[in-house]
Amino acid sequence: MGKELQELLPEYNAYLEKTIEDALKKVPPFIAKWIADLGLPGALDLTYEITRFYTPPWFDEELRGLAAGAGVAYEVVRRMNLIPELIKASCTVLGAWGESSVASTLLHLRALDWDDKAPIAKYATVTVYHPNASYEGYTENFHKYYRQENYTSHAFANFGYLGLIGSLSAYSEASIGLGEKVWITKEQDITTRFGNPWTYVLRDVVQFADSIDTALTMLVNAHRTCSIHLGLGSYERNASVHSDETVGFRGIEYSAKEFNVFNWEDMYNTKNHPILKDVVYWDKHVQPSNNPCLGSLLVDHYGRINAPTIIRNITSLSETGDALNLILDYGENAAYLAYSAPDDPQGPLEAFNRVHTRLDMAKLFAEPAPK
Repeated sequence: MGKELQELLPEYNAYLEKTIEDALKKVPPFIAKWIADLGLPGALDLTYEITRFYTPPWFDEELRGLAAGAGVAYEVVRRMNLIPELIKASCTVLGAWGESSVASTLLHLRALDWDDKAPIAKYATVTVYHPNASYEGYTENFHKYYRQENYTSHAFANFGYLGLIGSLSAYSEASIGLGEKVWITKEQDITTRFGNPWTYVLRDVVQFADSIDTALTMLVNAHRTCSIHLGLGSYERNASVHSDETVGFRGIEYSAKEFNVFNWEDMYNTKNHPILKDVVYWDKHVQPSNNPCLGSLLVDHYGRINAPTIIRNITSLSETGDALNLILDYGENAAYLAYSAPDDPQGPLEAFNRVHTRLDMAKLFAEPAPK
């Protein structure tokens, strides 16, 4: 991994410098000014300085260990991990269960619409963590950041890219899953830079939560920063009968000053975004979206939704998930995923058009923890 990270960091930094003008059009004005005044490295360093007081120490410790082990500069890998705090992606969020799906258990789509041609796409990774629950950083600091005395640490998987330790998409052995899409609002005062970067919050929630309620409590208590939408899934694997109490999915509007939670009954209801029983969804467009594509596809396939249907008939037709297309099947305890492939001259570029790989998450979580 060290060799690959040594190759990725300079290549990705050079790519960002070349494409920064396009990126400036997609960020809030004050972030664009930071980047214009300080350069991208300076803006990322400023982000670190104002977020580090709100960030649990285990992230910085891991970054320092990663940099030392790979033989790269700590500051460079730290900057890369804060890029999602400045530049967020479009993406699609979908949770489907009960009457909408074939097996009635939960299906969770996290379709990442980011930059499918970026050099980082060549370094796609699924990283499975087996955390040391006795690590003193948890016992000494967990309450400080999430205002809870008790916690249970779980093995979890990050679906992302080499060197990124926060969670763009994640799933745990406790069957808690999270994924994000940008939430574009006109009310700029609902965000702040003074908090814990959202990718770090998502990772902690997936690692430490064991239910919808504990996940929501952590999200509410976190020092939130950006405005993003979240898809939060939960599945009680040992329940004898699966119902709304054992299979859960919530859509969340997450920001520093607002936190709104939606079940399927609470979603806005329009001609192009109809309310569907046991379905929570936001398409890749600015919300509330008037684009008819995703809503019509969900209506067409209602009652027959499973992972193959999502891959063949929903994400490919709505053209969402160009960088990463991830479907978590909570009933199977499996992940179906594809990444974009800018270096593949034979196959399609976009993840949603590529062959997907099925991962047995139970087997991955059962692997012995490294010593």
